[in-house]
Amino acid sequence: MLRYRLLLLALAIVTLLTFASCAKEVGEANEVVQARVLDSWINIKHPSSEKTSSGLYIINFSDGTGRNVTDSSYVFVKYTVKELSGNILATNDQALSEQLGEFSHSRHYGYNIWRVDQEALYAGVEEILKRMKVGGRATIAFTPELATLSVSIYSLFSSLEGTAPLIFELELVDCVEDIYADYEEPMLRLYSEKHWGGVDTIKRGFYFVKTKEVPVEDSIATEAQIKIRYIGYMLDGIVFDTNIRDTAKRYRIYESKKSYEAMDITFKDNIADFKQSNSIIEGFADAIMRMRYGEKAVAFFWSQSGYGATGSSPSIPEYTPLCFEIEVERKN
Repeated sequence: MLRYRLLLLALAIVTLLTFASCAKEVGEANEVVQARVLDSWINIKHPSSEKTSSGLYIINFSDGTGRNVTDSSYVFVKYTVKELSGNILATNDQALSEQLGEFSHSRHYGYNIWRVDQEALYAGVEEILKRMKVGGRATIAFTPELATLSVSIYSLFSSLEGTAPLIFELELVDCVEDIYADYEEPMLRLYSEKHWGGVDTIKRGFYFVKTKEVPVEDSIATEAQIKIRYIGYMLDGIVFDTNIRDTAKRYRIYESKKSYEAMDITFKDNIADFKQSNSIIEGFADAIMRMRYGEKAVAFFWSQSGYGATGSSPSIPEYTPLCFEIEVERKN
């Protein structure tokens, strides 16, 4: 009986050890399998590709002739992301989106802006961008091992599933070292000169112009409930949001389920409370705080007062200055 019990115990131990070993092999197998799949695909489709020490395959590469990308550059990138089958997962190419029947007036197209030193890009993408100069193009492929994130900032990377190899087609449109001084502020100054006679900033990164004024007697008291009409657009004229029905239809962003009523706002006497109480961005709040009942105004401002480094997907890309036409409705 004792020998029988010892035999059962030994069998149980062997079974547990075997199960643990198999579980470990299964866990490791996915990485091995994905690498093998990519290797096989490369050998058949692109046998002359360069493989870097990290495991990145460079299928096509033209390094460009413009500025170099540094460890702290902000890069302006056009991209298309595919599976090995050729199925397109994401793109910011408008023409391609139209061909695929996926174009939307509420989405942003053109280029996206990313910073390369925040560990917020896939390792494979960051590696190739650091090899490129402005004007460069590259097609790369890598396994999920190079599709990991330390920080989730940019919507493209946080929305892709890292379970299979990916192909990235990239074009480096531009790069700058200071996104505000080298990109956003010059853009805002040019917009001011072109549309508003060169009006100066109220404070750094913030411009404000009243297009309809009323007497001081119509000032708004703190905690008053007011109603706001607005049109929000980017400096290239693309409207991304409005609560005016006819405007939404004109710019083809109309949503049948949206009410298009005036926005209810609680007026505050400091910007932090204004933002928090009304769940609005700083530039929008800052503009309303400077207005009275019945007034209209235009405010345009840098991304630090808007949606910052993350943007607001899918309409507003990263580091994007915004403009709002705002009207405070008359007091009831």
